[in-house]
Amino acid sequence: MKTQLPLKLLIYTMFLFVAESSFSQCWQSVYTGGNYTLAFKSDGTLWGWGENGAGMLGDGTNIDRTEPIRVSADTDWAYISVGNEYNLAVKTNGTLWAWGRSFYGQVGDGTTNSLFVPTQIGTDTNWLKTSAGVSHSLAIKTDGTLWAWGKNNYSQLGTGTTTQTKVPIQVGTDTDWKEVNAGAYDHSVAIKSNGTLWTWGRNIFGTLGDGTDISKNVPAQVGTDTDWKSITATHYSSLAIKTNGTLWSWGDNGDGEMGNGSRIDHLVPTQVGTQTNWSEVVIRFSHVQALKTDGTLYAWGYNSLGQLGTGNNTPTLSPLAIGTDTDWVGIAAGSNFSAALKADGTLWTTGDNQSGNLGDGTKTNRNTYGQVSCNSLTVDSVTAFLFKIHPNPVSNSLTIENPFASNLQLKVVNQLGQLVLKRTQNASLKSLDVSNLSKGMYFLNLSSEDGNSQTIKFIKN
Repeated sequence: MKTQLPLKLLIYTMFLFVAESSFSQCWQSVYTGGNYTLAFKSDGTLWGWGENGAGMLGDGTNIDRTEPIRVSADTDWAYISVGNEYNLAVKTNGTLWAWGRSFYGQVGDGTTNSLFVPTQIGTDTNWLKTSAGVSHSLAIKTDGTLWAWGKNNYSQLGTGTTTQTKVPIQVGTDTDWKEVNAGAYDHSVAIKSNGTLWTWGRNIFGTLGDGTDISKNVPAQVGTDTDWKSITATHYSSLAIKTNGTLWSWGDNGDGEMGNGSRIDHLVPTQVGTQTNWSEVVIRFSHVQALKTDGTLYAWGYNSLGQLGTGNNTPTLSPLAIGTDTDWVGIAAGSNFSAALKADGTLWTTGDNQSGNLGDGTKTNRNTYGQVSCNSLTVDSVTAFLFKIHPNPVSNSLTIENPFASNLQLKVVNQLGQLVLKRTQNASLKSLDVSNLSKGMYFLNLSSEDGNSQTIKFIKN
């Protein structure tokens, strides 16, 4: 005889399936700073964890976080770049936003004050993409113009002077800039729409890739090739991929970051191996991560804290495959840690964890990749099968329908990801007093003692 599942069990089973699917699709992209991480979830929300002394996580505090915390309620982010201790972002409406440390005016708001929440910079609505370094910033507008601000002691802004600026100013008059990268301290790298490569700023260890040690105070073309596709740069080293899938490097090679099996500096762009299937490469300080078109992950360079994810702390001077998985789709490199994203939406980190930058709830270093929890279900991603709340919007008392005979752990988080209310509630109690909350949108996480959990959005009148 065929037995039918009870309705409540059937609904709960459906919830578990949806919840598992939501978890597996959680993370969409990842970006790393000096000792912190920012990542987008599949619903467009922005989350952060790790070091937060200057507000680089954007949650309104200077408290380090060892697990993901929501940066803001906004879901209209179009582009983001993460510097050493600050961030630049563009929204879908073309506005420019920044937060974090600003010793040299690198956030672009005209001051040197740190910003603890995402703050709009100026009023222009035609920003396209940005690059945050350590102390200087670069950006491209939709009209192809190049803009720069921040520290300029080695002409890294490309304006022809060494004058620092705390607000965006245009670099030259060209309108064909396509890609740009603020190479940490003292130099900058860019690609034009015609595929040519350009560099400027300080030129030691072959940083500018022009075969000389002469610094440049305005953008100068490197070679004559017209097939450059993407670039990444750090203190005195740069790597780039061409349209044919070849990988190239130049600059400082003291830790093997050039990937050529030696520690000899490259004064001009030099091909790394002979492979033609490189799809993405990132460098931060002295370690490199790269992806191939077949979904494999590679790393090389400095490895003192396990940032390469090889299972040891031994450096490598040539590209080394990390495991055998073929479903990697995104990479990011922090100061001494790395993050990588898989096609199923899972996020993985390895290396230094001094500030909780690995996002695993601890400050323990790892030399192999470990998974970052999604932290909670995407809000509104499932129907409220387990818990229901009403009224919504609410003024004073929120009624909670709890179908389980167990106590609840309740947490209320505001739009900045800050915990504003926390309590354990007996299963027999059906209401939550929210009268002391300010008007606005909140997120209520309900977790029962027997393992059921859900997050529900509500509005406080």
